[in-house]
Amino acid sequence: MTNWIPLGSASEIPPGNRKVYSLKGTEIAIFHVANKGQPGQFYAIHDCCPHQGASLVEGEGTGTEIACPLHDWTFDVASGECHDFPEFPLTRYELKVENGNILIEASAFEELDIHDHLFLVRYGAMGWIDHFSAEEDAAFSHRDRIILNTSRGEEIGEILSKAINQNNSITPAGSILRMFTPTDQQKLLQQEDITTHVLEDCQSLIQERGMPTEIIDCEQLFDQQTVVLYYLGNRMPALEILAQELNANYAWRIVFHPVDEAPAPSGCSSGGCGCDQK
Repeated sequence: MTNWIPLGSASEIPPGNRKVYSLKGTEIAIFHVANKGQPGQFYAIHDCCPHQGASLVEGEGTGTEIACPLHDWTFDVASGECHDFPEFPLTRYELKVENGNILIEASAFEELDIHDHLFLVRYGAMGWIDHFSAEEDAAFSHRDRIILNTSRGEEIGEILSKAINQNNSITPAGSILRMFTPTDQQKLLQQEDITTHVLEDCQSLIQERGMPTEIIDCEQLFDQQTVVLYYLGNRMPALEILAQELNANYAWRIVFHPVDEAPAPSGCSSGGCGCDQK
C-alpha cells in the first residue's frame, strides 16, 4: 500500500507559481504548471540544484522549465532532466492532489523498514525533536548522546525516549548510526571551531550589501564538512550567491537555513512535538 504525506492546500499555489515546503529536513519545491486551455499540473522536486545547491524556486522559467539563479543551468521539473548537463538530473517526487490537498509519496523519505524501531531525538543548534530509526537490537536510554545521519550530514543528537507509536506510517528524519563514544569526544575536541569566523564574515557581507537578513546562529556539524547559518527573513537568490562566496574561503560547505519566528504550538520549544521533555 502506498503511503502519502500531506504538504498543504493546492489553493496555496496558483497556476504559474511555485512554493517550498520542508519535510523531514528536505526542502521540496512544488511547481504548478498550467498550459493555456489545459488544466494545471503539479510537480515536486528537491529544491536544490545538483550543481552547487542553489534554490530553484528562485529561478526564472516558463512551463515546466526552470533556470538555476546561480549559473543558469536549465531543468525540466516534469522529467527532472538537466538540458545543459544530462548527468545532473533533478531529484523528483511523486505527488497527487486529492480533495484539494497536495500529497507527496512517502517512500522517498522512509529509511525505516518493518524491523527497525524509532526513537525521539533532539538535535541541531535549534533543538529540533523528531523520530529517528535504529536497528532492531539497538538499546538507548534517556539523555544518551548519539551520532545521527540526517539530510544535512552526520551530527550529534540526544535520545529523549523510545517512540510510543512504532509503525511504518511515521517517516523518520534520519537514522541513528551509533552511540557517541570517547573517540568521538576526542574528535570533537580536536575539531577546529570556525563558526565565529564564518559568522563574522557572513554578517559583514550582509551589512555591506544591505540585505534584509538577520543571522541568528551558526552551527558546525560533527561530519567536519558542513557549517549551517540560521537566519530570519525571506529566502532570496542573494543568499545562495553569498554561500558560494563563503565556500570559496573555507574548506567546509556553507549552507543557510531559515528559522520560523512563530512559537511552537506545544511541548518542546523547537518542533512543537507535544512532548513534556525539555
